Amino acid sequence: MKKIILITNLFLVALFNCQVGINTSTPVNMLDINGDLNVRKELRTGGTSTVKGSAGAAGTIFHNSSTLNVNDWKNIKVADGLSSMSLFHINTLEDKIGVAFSGNNGSTSPYDEGLTITTAWSVLTGTQTTFSITNATNKVTFNFQTTAQKTGNGNESTSFACGIFVDNKLRAVRTDVIVGGDGTNKIFNLNATLANLTPKNNYSVKAACTKRNINNNTLGIGRAVNTEYLNADMSQSVLTLSVLQPY
Repeated sequence: MKKIILITNLFLVALFNCQVGINTSTPVNMLDINGDLNVRKELRTGGTSTVKGSAGAAGTIFHNSSTLNVNDWKNIKVADGLSSMSLFHINTLEDKIGVAFSGNNGSTSPYDEGLTITTAWSVLTGTQTTFSITNATNKVTFNFQTTAQKTGNGNESTSFACGIFVDNKLRAVRTDVIVGGDGTNKIFNLNATLANLTPKNNYSVKAACTKRNINNNTLGIGRAVNTEYLNADMSQSVLTLSVLQPY
């Protein structure tokens, strides 16, 4: 009888100290699950043989520490004003080719949101990209900066517009004018935020510009048209795109 009990105890000790695999015959950890894990109640960490581990608090996330052998719960720090949304996507693009306009004046009419892009608009090719939305609550911000320069007709002013097109529809636009002598240039900024876009994969986005009243000047946007005062590095365009969604 004692021998049977002793053998049983040794078997249990071996069982409790071995690695257990579920759907795998070669477990690599104390418990190795090859498949989905469905937890119906709390997931706790940091417990002992006498004390329950912590299930975390509302709003915390399960975190693997830098030591890679201690797991804990962490608070997510979200900047005020973002409505508890986190940064899901960010991309910064640059374009050193730019566009140039000359010849007749362009249209000086106002631009309506939702306008379909036409050949009157010249796309800054380096600013083209895509982004995706997975949550109906979202904010998409666009920060566009470029340099505009005029040359060719003395002190005559030159006006233009630049816009952000999403799926080839105008979603943000600003106009500006350059006043000064030959070679005058200025920094142009366009910052815009779109809220609650419909969830979708691969929205397209691009920055494009058009001439308005150029008064027989040559107008460069993101391009040096008078290299005595400007070069490609100084005139380049930059577009930064950020997508915020609830975590």
